Amino acid sequence: MKTAFMSSVCPKQTLPELVESAKRHGYEGIEFRVEWGHLHGIELDSSDVEVRQARKTLEDAGIAATCIATGVKFNSADPAEHKPHREALRKHIALAAEAGAPCIRTFSDPVPEDDEGARDAVLSLAAESYASVDEWARKHRVDVLVETHTNMRGHWAKRIVDEANVTSLKVLWDPGHHVRRGQSVDDAYGYLKGLVSHLHFGTQAAGVGSMSEAEHQRVIDLLHADRFQGFFSVEVINPDDPEAVLTYNAEQFRKYFSTAGV
Repeated sequence: MKTAFMSSVCPKQTLPELVESAKRHGYEGIEFRVEWGHLHGIELDSSDVEVRQARKTLEDAGIAATCIATGVKFNSADPAEHKPHREALRKHIALAAEAGAPCIRTFSDPVPEDDEGARDAVLSLAAESYASVDEWARKHRVDVLVETHTNMRGHWAKRIVDEANVTSLKVLWDPGHHVRRGQSVDDAYGYLKGLVSHLHFGTQAAGVGSMSEAEHQRVIDLLHADRFQGFFSVEVINPDDPEAVLTYNAEQFRKYFSTAGV
């Protein structure tokens, strides 16, 4: 199990500065949020030369490009609204492959909660959209991840993966969202076991966020028991003090991993 942080923690840092921050705090990877004007330089409008240079910068430093975090979203009940997101996903898959990132973050939320029929239709259409890019994703050796974001519960994410029935689709587990809405870590993991490829984890400071330290520890214990080899990526968006966020979460990771016997 390895640690990373999103560029959203340090949106004003250039790629060399992000790499320096990662090395200084002991993080092994960086997740790149695209489309938000961050200064890392890995975007759809970046030149091939720029992306190749970014990859070389990361490789030379021994820092992984863990994930390309996009705003691609498959939660509409209208198939026509999926088309531009499918096209954007294909472009970002190619970008991820060029940058050396093994996966892409996407959304399929929020979904209808009170209307089961409407929810089933949305989940099925999402599965169809993910299946439509499977061949492209496999060609580029990039996995596509659906995040347990806002009201996306563990069993609904599993439903999408199962219905898509393709090898390139996996789950980005952000437990804080479903814990906030009443689904426990253990309940969600009962559905997500074997599907998790990447996590959003951590918090801005002690006592902040929807999860207790015990719940954070439980996530790590469960994944360590299943020999998870992926990244836990700190997602804090535009904090006032990025250094404090990186320092706090690095310390928490060391504590959680030690307790789990990592």
